[in-house]
Parts: sequence; C-alpha cells; structure tokens
Amino acid sequence: MKSKSGIHAFLMLAILLIITLAQGCAMFKKRPLLVPRELGDTLVEITDPKLLPRFEDDYNKDSLLRAIDNSLEYYKRVKSNPYEFNMTGFSHQNLEDTLRFFREGVTRYGNTSEFNDSIIKNFRVFQAVGKSYEGDVHFTGYGTPIYDGSLTPTGEFRYPLYKKPADFRKPYYTRREIEERGLLRGKEIAYLKSKLDAYLIHVQGSGQIRLPSGEKVYVGYDADSGHPYTSVGRMLVMDGKIPEDDLTLSTLITYFEQNPYELDSYLKKNDRYIFFKKVNYAVPHGSIGVPVTPMRSIATDKNVFPAGGLAFAVIESKRSKKLGLFKKKGTVEKSCFVLDQDTGSAIQTPARADVYFGIGEKAMYDAGNLNTYGRLYYLLKR
Repeated sequence: MKSKSGIHAFLMLAILLIITLAQGCAMFKKRPLLVPRELGDTLVEITDPKLLPRFEDDYNKDSLLRAIDNSLEYYKRVKSNPYEFNMTGFSHQNLEDTLRFFREGVTRYGNTSEFNDSIIKNFRVFQAVGKSYEGDVHFTGYGTPIYDGSLTPTGEFRYPLYKKPADFRKPYYTRREIEERGLLRGKEIAYLKSKLDAYLIHVQGSGQIRLPSGEKVYVGYDADSGHPYTSVGRMLVMDGKIPEDDLTLSTLITYFEQNPYELDSYLKKNDRYIFFKKVNYAVPHGSIGVPVTPMRSIATDKNVFPAGGLAFAVIESKRSKKLGLFKKKGTVEKSCFVLDQDTGSAIQTPARADVYFGIGEKAMYDAGNLNTYGRLYYLLKR
C-alpha cells in the first residue's frame, strides 16, 4: 500500500501533467478559420475591428499614387472582368470607385493615424483565405534582370530567348521536347551568355538585354506553353541540395555556378516554357497591361483575386527553423498598400503573392531574398 505522502505526490504530478498538456494544446491551437460566405469565395470580410491590421505604409506616397493611376487606366480600358474571379461586390465599377475614393484619402491625409481611421470607417476589408483557410499567404519577390546579350549568336552569346511560333497552341510542347528537337529554330529574339540567365528571364517574365553597342533591347512575356510550372529551387530543396531556410535566388545561382553540369537536367524537369516579344518600354507591364511599380505591384492568380484591385500586404519576418533562430510568428517586417497588376507561372491559389521589386541587380537581389509569409487584404469602398 502506498503511503499518504506518496499518493499526494502522485496526484500533484498528475495535475501538473494535465496543466502542461492543456497549455501545450493552447500553444498549438490553430487560429480561427476564415469561413467564406459562399462556396468558392477566396476573400472573407473582416467585420470585427479587433481583427483588422494597422494600415501603416512603409513606402512613399508618390509610388502609391502612380500605381493607383495605372490601375485606373486599366479600369478605363477594360469594363468587365476577363478572369474567373467573380465574388459579389467586386465589379470593375466598384473597384474603380474604390481606387478613386482611396486616392483622395492618400492625397488628403498621407500616412497618418487619421488615414487609418478613415480606412476603417469608409472601406470594407476582406482577407485572403490563404493556406488552409487560416489566412497565411506565401510572399515572394520578382524583378526585371539586366543581362549582356546579342541579337546574333556568337561564341560568347549562345543561349536564345524565343518568340511565339506560328503553330502555337496550348498545350504546346514541353521544355525538353522544345530544346531537344530544336522546335523553335528561327524564332530567336536575342542570345544570352548562359542558359541560367535565359531561364531566369523565363521565371521573371521580362528582362533587359544590353547589346555590345550599349543599346538595350526590352523583352516581355507573350505566352507560356500551358504545362504546369515546377520550381527548380523547390526541387533543389527536395533533393537536399539547398536547405529550405537558405533558398534564395542568390543561393540558387551560386549552386549552379558551382555545379553547372546539373543545370540542364533540373531545367528540363520544368515542363513550362515561356515565349517572349520585343517591347518598346523599359518598365515592364503586368498581365493587365499596365506598368508595374516597385513595392506597389503584386502578382497573384487573377482567377482568385480581383485584377487591378487595391490591397494591403502585411509581410512577416522570415520564420527560420534553425536552432536558436526562431522568430515569433506574426512579427511584421513590412506593410504597404499594393495594386494587383500582374500574374505568374508559380503564383496560383489564394495562398500566393509575388511582390515586384524593380529593375537591375539590387532589385533582383532583394526580390530573391523575399521568401516568407504574411496576410493579404483587399479593400472595397462602403
């Protein structure tokens, strides 16, 4: 028979265990799900003011006004939504009215607490359902690279970008079929120094090519082959070649510079192929046909979010898995108003958004280092 003191100690241990388990369950309890009003909705209206973000903008007003004006040009030209997104209330007219009213507030208040109060009072706020309806949106970055190149093949410049062929239709041939069978011979636009340079323009969707004369040729997205996009970076992570926490554009480039013999096999695992066209503008245009603005334009899936719409991005600090480097989930690194003006091969579902960083080496470096999570909100005038 156990002594009374032994029984007491056992009971205390059991109570402590129950409390610990309860605290553990609370610690790992999932956030409330964002429940759509109608089946298929990708945005949920936030009606509780306590759940709204603080509408503070980390970037300058001029760039925001410029991006707003670009979306207004889109709504002037396109009066109805050409995509599959069809949530109630998000007509092109309502989206245009929202932008005009918001623009007045930007010029009147600037980035102040009064402006934040005005937004809460005058706008309905909808949050992207994100991953698993928990609101988590994966943010990455993209930019416009500048590479040396030539309009004719030389010993230095041997890797071409191609225009869309006359027999194009979706689905077209895979990347492997196109390259191994030489299906685009005669459709070259320009030649680059490396196959990786050419591929990175495929990923970014546009580029500037600096010719030996110093002149620049601008290329933009024209079409894709219609096959699924497979991320080369993700494949390197899955194969254990790059740790997931270390995956950036810089580490990807460094890896293939050190292991050039692996490049071709990895690229051919991505069946999607991009076709380009020469354009006469240096600043690339997004999928809705307007110029994109650094830190103000985002690329999303236009079948799940409103083309040209006004959004607010809350981007968290990167969540590192390395020992001793955990960052608290929800720690905000930057927040800003953005316009939904572009799309991308890898940007699909309501859990993805790509932020445009600009043109050149620094923009590409900064864009390549954005790989984290956050929340995305869309605004509609009441």
